Amino acid sequence: KDNETYDFHVANNNGASSSILEIKECRDIWPSIDFEGSISLNSTTLTSLLLDQNIDISLYDSLVMDTQGTELLVLKGGESILKHFHYVKTEVADFESYAGCCRLDDIKEFMRMHDFHEFSRHAFAHRCKGGAYYDVVYMRNV
Repeated sequence: KDNETYDFHVANNNGASSSILEIKECRDIWPSIDFEGSISLNSTTLTSLLLDQNIDISLYDSLVMDTQGTELLVLKGGESILKHFHYVKTEVADFESYAGCCRLDDIKEFMRMHDFHEFSRHAFAHRCKGGAYYDVVYMRNV
């Protein structure tokens, strides 16, 4: 959404695990991750960001995301421009890594509804209690 205010939680791993969502089960994989503090930020949609920055999306055929559980929110905020991309790569877990986060099935369904299919999937971290983190590439159907 445009112009929403969020607490952006800054993580202790040089910010790599920072998110607007609270940490939940990702500690099963990375137990030392914690938030050091929070800052208040105003949001913008992907569509608005690209317009505001005068970015010509016709120059790009791929969208790459890693937003710590909010990838579906990013996709929804860029829904009107998804048709311009041939590929979308995202990091996503199939468990509740962050509280209320999107999961693999959520992304898969959204992408299917927008005429994308899964092109590749690579698991890069596994949870002892079941589940994994993946890098998934979706390709637009032609």
